[in-house]
Amino acid sequence: MEISRAWRHGAVLVVALGFTVLMFMGRKVYENAPPIPAQVVDPSGKVLFTGEDILAGQGVFQKYGLMDYGSVFGHGAYRGPDFTDDYLHRSAWIQRDLKARAEFKKPYDALPEKKKAQMDQGVAADAKANRYDASSKTLAFTREQARAFPSLEAVYDDLFQNSGGEHSLPKGYIQDTADIHRLTAFFAWTAWAASAQRPGKDYSYTNNWPPEDAVGNRPTRAVFLWSALSLISLLGGIAVVLMFFGRFDYLGWGGEEPAVKKSIPLKEFKITPSQAATYKYFLVVAALFAFQTLMGVFTAHYFVEATGFYGFDIRSLLPTTITRTWHLQLSIFWIATAWLAAGLFIAPFIGKGEPKHQAFWVNVLFGAVVLVAVGSIVGEYLGIKDKLGKYWFWFGNQGWEYLELGRFWQILLTAGMGIWAVLVIRAVWGKLKGQDWGSLPYLLVYAIVAIPLMFSAGMMYTPRTNFAIADFWRWWVVHLWVESFFELFTTIVVAYFFVILGLVSTRTAIRVVYLDILLYLGSGMIGTGHHYYWTAQPAINLALGAFFSAMEVVPLLLLTLEAYDFAVLRRGDAGTKESDGFFAHYWAVMFLIAVGFWNFLGAGVFGFLINLPIVSYYEHATYLTPNHGHAALMGVYGNLAIAALVFVLRFLVKPEHWSNRILKLSFWSLQIGLMMMLLLDIFPVGILEMVQSYTHGYWFARSVDFWNQPIVQKLTWARVAGDSVFVLGGVLPLLYFTARSMFYLKKPDETKGGD
Repeated sequence: MEISRAWRHGAVLVVALGFTVLMFMGRKVYENAPPIPAQVVDPSGKVLFTGEDILAGQGVFQKYGLMDYGSVFGHGAYRGPDFTDDYLHRSAWIQRDLKARAEFKKPYDALPEKKKAQMDQGVAADAKANRYDASSKTLAFTREQARAFPSLEAVYDDLFQNSGGEHSLPKGYIQDTADIHRLTAFFAWTAWAASAQRPGKDYSYTNNWPPEDAVGNRPTRAVFLWSALSLISLLGGIAVVLMFFGRFDYLGWGGEEPAVKKSIPLKEFKITPSQAATYKYFLVVAALFAFQTLMGVFTAHYFVEATGFYGFDIRSLLPTTITRTWHLQLSIFWIATAWLAAGLFIAPFIGKGEPKHQAFWVNVLFGAVVLVAVGSIVGEYLGIKDKLGKYWFWFGNQGWEYLELGRFWQILLTAGMGIWAVLVIRAVWGKLKGQDWGSLPYLLVYAIVAIPLMFSAGMMYTPRTNFAIADFWRWWVVHLWVESFFELFTTIVVAYFFVILGLVSTRTAIRVVYLDILLYLGSGMIGTGHHYYWTAQPAINLALGAFFSAMEVVPLLLLTLEAYDFAVLRRGDAGTKESDGFFAHYWAVMFLIAVGFWNFLGAGVFGFLINLPIVSYYEHATYLTPNHGHAALMGVYGNLAIAALVFVLRFLVKPEHWSNRILKLSFWSLQIGLMMMLLLDIFPVGILEMVQSYTHGYWFARSVDFWNQPIVQKLTWARVAGDSVFVLGGVLPLLYFTARSMFYLKKPDETKGGD
């Protein structure tokens, strides 16, 4: 070990503690998930729907990709309603009117305010009363709740079979009336869980979310308490970090080591066959990035023209469920592919060569990557179009946001990651001899093994798994896999990049990696709980998630300060000057510097804005969520992936055919375009939507009426400017740059291949 072993001991403790707390949270989810009744009955004992209907309805919701149209428990898309609150709100108004007509022989709207208040209190009391009998597994609805169910079944039948001009779904989107019945049963169950009090508690299964006065849902004491304690944890964490790191040049970027005067001579650099084989991966990365961005344009356009695209009704061909499914799924796919390829490329550097037949297996793995990408895209389309019958879950669309790909493709992708792990580890195996098990090469191996393991958590549920339990595991993939262990892997690879370039010593690199483990995993693992606030999970998960997610800002602040220090000291004049006057890896470093900026703004500031429980209570699943999502996913992970692409291509492409001008255009267009998207549309609309949620009700903030307001429409149209800069100046030049590189690739040195 080139640094104190205390770093290693601290890292082991942090990871062990993180998983211990996560498993504790998981146990609480399994024990306290809202029960799925065997049957739901009216006061006479007549069965309205069964538990089988609820589970089948959850399957319908997933099969047709409705999580990429609307949401339940606030998880999903924004174009449609949140069906949990939609059912709650509509049902409450129906019940008020039924009670008014039964008691006063008048419709609710005709009553004086005093009597309206009386009806309101009655409906809220009915909603809060938990009439589930655990012994018989029967849930009893009141007379009014029972009569509201068929009325809402008709509402959803009209929505999904007769969608008009205000919806982005085609007519006849769901044609089976039995599916509508099951879907309504699922919505009714989520609404019951969101309003009925947990046994022995004075709040609902969802901690009183959504905010809905009609059923007496208001923020709990825990929401206020943990919001305050979150602020304390944030301020305390920042104070500690600045005391121990901010006052001292502890990481070693600034003065411990002099800036290098040479980089690797590119003209003399020889690439191995397996390194040459990684080019194909990056070509796929650029192509998927372009396609994913195009689907984002279609998805955003549906907010201003629900019937299609500039006068063309494309809903039957490309409904919003499909465009958003592809937009989300491919964002994860192209970013992950870039870093998988980067790992394959850098392995021979670390291992000082490559094993026999490495290039062959890299090519085989590439075929598997393409198969999964194409297969999942086609399968998702066919699944949503109901062309796969009972096999929709396996080969079509699982229906979970960010994990839409069918289970078969998910298994293949996991297996592919396993093969990738073996290929990288076998290439670096020789470097492990004589190394401390806490050294940088070993840390790379641990991170590589963790990636397929964390991704496999997405197979811990089936279409019949209770939503609260399934969502617990889904966020293991979306948060733990992407934001924790994949980020750890990228940190290690970037550290190796800098060591290879001579910008930092191995000692500095390993120190930064351990700091990443201590701070990112220390806060981020348990901080996964901020996704669990309102998804029918116990209040302890809210408390843990709130406290630790607030501290996720701390490492972002520190590493942003360090990135600034690094950028000032080392970027433009720190290496061999090429013919055009730029440092050879200037743009790769610039993309990494952009990561620091977006990490603090997108993941830190925008993330903290929506993670504070009292803010999240009114903001959850409004446009401030994609404001954070776009800034963090594209700003951080997208820039990281492009940095990997640029770094690797710099070695693969003949130096005389390199073009810094194209990369300069792409870099600034991507950063400026993303900022324009946020400032012209997503952020201001998110603020408006949160204000409307607090003022007029969450149901209104998620309604068509909100999106059709002139100010919202104008802001959404303003996004075209940002989209244009991003796509035309950023994405397309990057695709062109990557594609043209195939004509100027170096020939691999076959003597280095080991074949």
